[in-house]
Amino acid sequence: MVTQLRSYLLPFITVCIIFGTAAAIIGYGRGYRVGIDGSVKPTGLIVIQSEPSGAQIIIDDKVKTATQATLTLAPGWYTVTVAKDGFQQWQKRMKVQGEVVTKVEALLLPTNPSLTALTASGVVNPVLSPDGSKLAYIIPDTILATESATIATNKPGIWILDLADKPLGLNRDARQIAKATTINLNRAILSWSPDSKEILASLSPTSNYLFLADQLNVAATPVTDIKLLQNDWQKIKDQRLKEQLVTVPPVFINTASESAKLLSFSPDETKILYEATASATLPQIISPALIGTNPTEETRAITPGNVYVYDIKEDRNYKVGDAELLRSIAVAKNASDSPRSNEVKAPDITSLIHWLPTSRHMVVTSKDKVEIMDYDGANRRTAYAGPFWDSFAVPWASGGKIVILTNLNSLASAVNNLYVVNLK
Repeated sequence: MVTQLRSYLLPFITVCIIFGTAAAIIGYGRGYRVGIDGSVKPTGLIVIQSEPSGAQIIIDDKVKTATQATLTLAPGWYTVTVAKDGFQQWQKRMKVQGEVVTKVEALLLPTNPSLTALTASGVVNPVLSPDGSKLAYIIPDTILATESATIATNKPGIWILDLADKPLGLNRDARQIAKATTINLNRAILSWSPDSKEILASLSPTSNYLFLADQLNVAATPVTDIKLLQNDWQKIKDQRLKEQLVTVPPVFINTASESAKLLSFSPDETKILYEATASATLPQIISPALIGTNPTEETRAITPGNVYVYDIKEDRNYKVGDAELLRSIAVAKNASDSPRSNEVKAPDITSLIHWLPTSRHMVVTSKDKVEIMDYDGANRRTAYAGPFWDSFAVPWASGGKIVILTNLNSLASAVNNLYVVNLK
């Protein structure tokens, strides 16, 4: 009888040990820990990564470990700081939830960024292509070298710079697509076609020319009906927007159509930058709310004049700026710095806020300052402080760099050049 009992008891104990061990492993993986008093309590996990890596992780002023690590914390609010010598600190107030994994991606900006010259012949009126891969600009036929002298520049006309990295570093080989031989392009305003394949040079409301962006145009092609061309381009933009909106919840589209102006999608098309035009409240679209989402506090009530980012995947909404403040700073800067001060007008927000290729960060320009911030409006830090023309600052296509138009020696030349601000 005893022998028979033992034959049943031993497998039962073995099974209990196996299930108990499995339960302990699963519980540990889900964040459960044994407290000092012996009780089992749920904890949360924070996965913290940084660019560059190897930065310190500081939780509530206590140094924990280096980035690219996972930390286990009791539920509650924490101040998470990521710091590295030579870089500006990244910091965010975060809520840790039991049994929830939260991911943190901290972009660290250098304290003293380096500048690299892209052009030397003088550049005016640069404009970024819609796909963010190319930059069109004009090299004037003469530049003001001193207050009393001008000098001729080399190869005046329209040029294209591909914003891409080559294996050995920056691609500095710009290519000319139009020569200033028969028409004066010095003060032309450049515009890209929606597909980034053509460039429109507008000399006046009645004088417009079209150029192919992938070759040297032997002659300028005059545009006889500018309104027809603009209408055609607008139809392409509208069709593209319709395709992008397919992934957006109809509830958000309905609210935005009445109370907002859509500005741009993030490169991965998971987030929308928009400006509120009327007061409204975004309803909860995903119910129940997802867990493990961005811990930054959101706002569902939108106010006209503010700029917001809506995260489509997580159904969360964040205020990222004041549209009128951004425009007023840009206008004040342009009126004082631009040689076309009599033409200065309030710029479009899309010329002041650009997505970085990461889709998690944005470039914000204001007077004498270029800032980088997280897409939720947090960690707004200065990437470059100094003079630059017409609030022009755009991201390099592969990330890690910002292109600005500035003049580092105004006593020698009155014309600006393109420079790269290195963010790594």
